[in-house]
Amino acid sequence: MFPYVILILLAILCAATDVVPVKNRFVITVPFVLLMFLMAAFRDHLGGSDYEMYELYYMKVVGISDYFRGLYEPFYRVKSFEEGFVIFSSIIRSIDFTHGPYFFMFVIALLTFSIFLPSLKEYTPYVYLAILFYMYKAYFWHDFTLSRQALSIALFTFSIRYVKRKQYWKYIVLNLIGISMHHSAIILLPLCFFLNHKLSIRTIIITMSVAVFLSVIGTHLFSLCMSLAETVGLSDRLAFYTSKGTINPLNFIEIFVILFCALFYRNYYEEKEPYFNIFLNLFIVSSFLVIAFSSFEVFARFKEYFVVAYMVLISYMIGHVQKNRNRWLIFAFLSIYVLMGYFRYIYVFDAGALVPYKWILW
Repeated sequence: MFPYVILILLAILCAATDVVPVKNRFVITVPFVLLMFLMAAFRDHLGGSDYEMYELYYMKVVGISDYFRGLYEPFYRVKSFEEGFVIFSSIIRSIDFTHGPYFFMFVIALLTFSIFLPSLKEYTPYVYLAILFYMYKAYFWHDFTLSRQALSIALFTFSIRYVKRKQYWKYIVLNLIGISMHHSAIILLPLCFFLNHKLSIRTIIITMSVAVFLSVIGTHLFSLCMSLAETVGLSDRLAFYTSKGTINPLNFIEIFVILFCALFYRNYYEEKEPYFNIFLNLFIVSSFLVIAFSSFEVFARFKEYFVVAYMVLISYMIGHVQKNRNRWLIFAFLSIYVLMGYFRYIYVFDAGALVPYKWILW
């Protein structure tokens, strides 16, 4: 538990330097980012069943030259991973002298962290406030479990800058690579055509209303889909992809609070932050998915791409509070909220398998 405690305390201290700027803050931020990376890169079988799945998969991977010569094991080739990820795995195997899962996980963490975290500097001046919320919202899920989707998420986060610059072909190319890592990234391709637009309040209200309506009929819609699938013998396959799930009620509270604040202070944020409307639009997409399809577990993977919208918007909302006293009060509330969610996840995930933290270095 000690590494987890040190990590979150460092995260809060780093975020505090966004609330009140200090000199030489690298003394705190560098150890924090380094520990954050090392805990993900050198974890020892922490990440639930996904870790075990990737370990079994990587045992069958061959080097890239053998792969292109067709000298691979049948299990490896027919494994239902995307082609880009398969080639990526073979490249890692070609330089891996350990012949185990640890180097594989290290390289994935190195790439995701080196793409995802620096990208935040493009979008918000309050990077560590954004990362503080990430520690509760996605750190363990993304960096301990969603190994190949984490690569797609990092590429998407980097690509958002090209929507702002209207260099849409760069956005599409990066996310095509993301799709080759995890097919769920296909949802990202059409977004570039509307993220630059300013949605009216009326459009946002209609969108959220439709989401609520779909949520209400979600159970009935699930039953109807299962009935139709059963008639053609596909009920088992459909059940696998559309299994019913539950969403933490806190998600709905977060959506309401963030959306209310974003719209109430919209003109101010637009003036201060050039990326505000893009991240507001991403947040609307995420909120629609969370609310409308909360009964369908498969959609949980889609919403992970938009966690960055939560992070950036919250960083704006705290960083731009004008009165120093109010800014500290809101920051204190966020820190307490993050602490509770952070430790709850540690104890609840995979029946407490994250405790104690296990590191391959000891």
